[in-house]
Amino acid sequence: MKNKIMNYIKKWKKRGYPKDIPDEVPEILNRLNLAPSYKAISLAILNNDVSLKSLGEQEKKSKIYSVLKKIEIENRGHKNGKKI
Repeated sequence: MKNKIMNYIKKWKKRGYPKDIPDEVPEILNRLNLAPSYKAISLAILNNDVSLKSLGEQEKKSKIYSVLKKIEIENRGHKNGKKI
């Protein structure tokens, strides 16, 4: 999680916050993810948002997800190994 937060800060520094990101921003900017803040980072940590979805990051699917999904799709319409 630490690396994701550091990447978040670096990303925003490249976007126009060269010194540092602010502690707080107006709520409307925070909700729309239009400005970074340490408050938003703190709230993500407190809410156990490991993927940092609340900061605008995308959740990464597990490696096994696509394999399990494929098996599920193949088994649709089957009951006890027989086609319904």
